[in-house]
Amino acid sequence: MTLAEENLSKALNLCRQINLVEFEADILLDLARLRYAQGDFKDAQEKASEALMITERSGYVLQGADVNLFLAQYALEQEKDKAKAKEYAESALKLAYCDGPPYYYKVAYEEAERMLEKLK
Repeated sequence: MTLAEENLSKALNLCRQINLVEFEADILLDLARLRYAQGDFKDAQEKASEALMITERSGYVLQGADVNLFLAQYALEQEKDKAKAKEYAESALKLAYCDGPPYYYKVAYEEAERMLEKLK
């Protein structure tokens, strides 16, 4: 177990013990990214899916945009599923839009736009 993995797992457990759900999705997404980098694609997808459920249930749209972008990239690279990747990227774009420019999640919005352009 790497130090990053250990620290992220501890942080997730602490958040769950004291009911800090607002941080769980971010931690799970970071764990998913770590697992992906380690080549454990199945666990990466599971962690990201769990993070997505949390964002949908709790209404954390900015975190939801990040998770959808990760899942879009996953669908494209690991599943070779352009249709699924497009769905996730469109969800990310919608969530990142918020009230629209200048009140939007610029980084996620622009990344979703680039991904959708690539998927045309």
